Amino acid sequence: MTTRTTPRDTGSVSVIVAVLVPALLLVFALVVDGSARLRVIARADALAAEAARAANTAVDTRSPAVSIDTTTAARTAADYLARAGYPGQVSVAGPRAVHVTVTVVEPAPIGLLGGTAEATGTALAELGVGTRTGDLP
Repeated sequence: MTTRTTPRDTGSVSVIVAVLVPALLLVFALVVDGSARLRVIARADALAAEAARAANTAVDTRSPAVSIDTTTAARTAADYLARAGYPGQVSVAGPRAVHVTVTVVEPAPIGLLGGTAEATGTALAELGVGTRTGDLP
């Protein structure tokens, strides 16, 4: 009569899998949600910068001094943000500068770090007229 003996490590792979798979899924979820947050931050910054650039197209060339038509600049930046579908605030920061703040809120893909990813982007666009002298010869 032969007796079969079971090896002592039977089932050890199952224990390792049971511990590692949830840990790997957690890391995967953190990477996906973290990258979604980074994309929202980049989108908010890009939208603010583009809206500020759009506002700088409202240059008043009819007067002797080149400056921004503040009413048109604010309306142009607000229109850009409205077409993009994101709320924002536009303020004229001087005779040649426009400041734009935009908030982007998007749902998180997995939601481990929260249900939504939110970021606020700001940009300041200044109208540069003429040439500037530098230190180069």
